[in-house]
Formats: sequence, C-alpha cells, structure tokens
Amino acid sequence: MKIQVMPQDMVQEIGTCQRAISNRTTMHILECIRFQAKGSGVILTATDLELSIETRISCQVMEEGTVVIPANMIGNIFRKLPNDPAIVEEKGGIVTIDCGQVHFEIQVPNASEFPALPDVEEESKTIVDNDALIQAVRETEFATSLDESKIALTGIFFERKNDRIRLVTLDGYRMAVREILLPPEAEAFEKSAIVPKRAFNELARIIREGGTTTMALSTGYIYFSSGSIKMYSRLIDKNYIQYEEIISREFKSKVILSRHAFQGALERATILAKEERANLIKLLFEEGNLNIQSNSEIGSVHEKVACQLEGGEITIAFNAKYLLDGIKALNCEEVSLYLNGPLNPMVIHPAQDEDSYLYLVLPVRIASE
Repeated sequence: MKIQVMPQDMVQEIGTCQRAISNRTTMHILECIRFQAKGSGVILTATDLELSIETRISCQVMEEGTVVIPANMIGNIFRKLPNDPAIVEEKGGIVTIDCGQVHFEIQVPNASEFPALPDVEEESKTIVDNDALIQAVRETEFATSLDESKIALTGIFFERKNDRIRLVTLDGYRMAVREILLPPEAEAFEKSAIVPKRAFNELARIIREGGTTTMALSTGYIYFSSGSIKMYSRLIDKNYIQYEEIISREFKSKVILSRHAFQGALERATILAKEERANLIKLLFEEGNLNIQSNSEIGSVHEKVACQLEGGEITIAFNAKYLLDGIKALNCEEVSLYLNGPLNPMVIHPAQDEDSYLYLVLPVRIASE
C-alpha cells in the first residue's frame, strides 16, 4: 500500500473511527484501525466486535493495499505532522510515513487478523434527517437504565412504524419517547429492536448536521450510513417492556409554563436538596403559580413560577434529578405538564408540539401534612 494524503484531512477520519475502539479490549488487533487503499481513496475501519465504524477519505492512491495500524499511535502521529503532503507506505510489515523532513517507521500487525464487518442485509431502509435524529437521541438517551441486570432497559428501543420512527427509553423511574415523522414517500413497513445506547450516542456525535442518515435492521445488527460514514452495531437480543401500557390518556390537571423559568427554579431548588433524601423537591400547583419547595438539614428554598392551570390544584414531589433531566433535554419555549394526582406519573410535552415528545416521571410519596 502506498498513498499520499494531507495530515489534517486524515486526522478527522481517524478520530471518527477511534470512537469504535474500546479501552477495555484485550485483543491488540482491536486497538487498531484498518486502512484499505483502493480506487481514489482510503477506507478506514475500526471495531470492538460490538460497534464498528467505517469512513472514507479521498487521496492519491499510488499502490492499492491494506494495512492495520494502532489507532492511538497513528492518530498522534498525524496530529503532530507538519501541514505538508504525507506519504504512507507499507512493505514487509513496516509502515513508513514521510512528511516534509519527518520520517516514521512503524511495525504493524498482520492485516489478515482484522475481523470482517457484519454482513447486513439492506432490504428495508429508513432515511432520517440528521438534525431530527441528533435531537431525538439527546432527548431520550439519558433515561436508559444503568442496571446491567435489566439489560433490555440499558438500550434505546428503536421502533419503525409505517410513517414514523420512535425512540423509547425507560429505567423504572422515568420514560422518554421521541417520534420523528417520515416523508410521505417513505417505504411503509414495521420493525423494532433494542439498540445499545452507545451506538446512538456515537452516531449522534459523528454525523453531520444538515445531512441524512440511512438506517436498516438486519438479524442481530443495525446499520447506519451517513455521507462517508458507515456504522454497524450489535442489537440487544431481549424483549422490551410494553411501554405504551404505562402511558395514561386521561388527566385531571394540565399546566403550561415557561421551560426556561421552570428549569431555572428546579436548578435553584436542588442546591439545598440532599442525595440521601432522594434529591426531593415538592411542587404545589395552584391557579396562576407553581410553588417549588425544597428542604434539607441546612435550610430551605421556596420559589414561585407563573403558570396556567387547568383542573384541580395538586401537591406532588419528585426526585429533582429525574425531573431536570427531561426538562433540560428539551429545546422549546413552553412545556405542558399533565397530572393525575400526587401518586401517579406526571407527563411532560413540548407545549407547541405535544405529539412529538413525551417524558414521564414517577413521583415520590410524601407524608400527608
């Protein structure tokens, strides 16, 4: 293999591939990136056998071939090279890099040891706007479970409906559901799978805003393609909870208030809240105002936030972290809160687009006053 490439062009693609490399691997070959030179460019591939990322960069290919190089080493080298064309060549298990007056020689593993990427069938595809997908991941990923004994809940439930996709997460204390409507010309089919949270998080970090991503489910894997980037992830082979049964469709009270004002008041209320008291805050909904209270051993805080209340007054308590996570993930001016008494979950929607997003959070039982 022999190529000529600008170092700054290679740095970004190496960084993209490095996201698939695990720090905990015991296999040296999985600490490497595979470089395949053919045609008018180089294909870079990295994997930890659970997540695989492939990207491509255009460059001058003088001799086609494949080489495997430790990711951290090659990343550090290219980041430190001068801004001159670099020639990378492999002969007899030695890679040489020449850039200006710089010359590197590196012993590299046998490229044949690098694992093959999954063979994913792409019969039914879904094309999604990148901006909407990035937002959907941001609004849901935080509500996955950290309990490895509930492996299904550690992932993001991906549901493909005929005219939309849905991302669902829950951990037993709160649930987030985000829908993305598909264009009318989209292929109509239904599939679902549990995708590891890491896969969606990494995808949201590496895809470009303003583009689109093609998604396809295959046996045991999900495949993503966006621009020059391809990603493959193993699926979590478990059944997901029947989450729709958790969502109530009838409510006694509805509250509309400023998301920014609500978030600020919650953040101030948590300053005195203690972890050993479940980060407890109390909300008292009354006509025209939401009263937020937090008490701890060292003091208390009270704050009023203007709101519109439809229905009866309610006093309810929450773990402040669970409430804040959902509010902070939203990007809207106002939120709608739906309540069914002090012991039932509260449902939060963006006020101007209630059908697109739902955040449900369980209350904390408090002693009667």
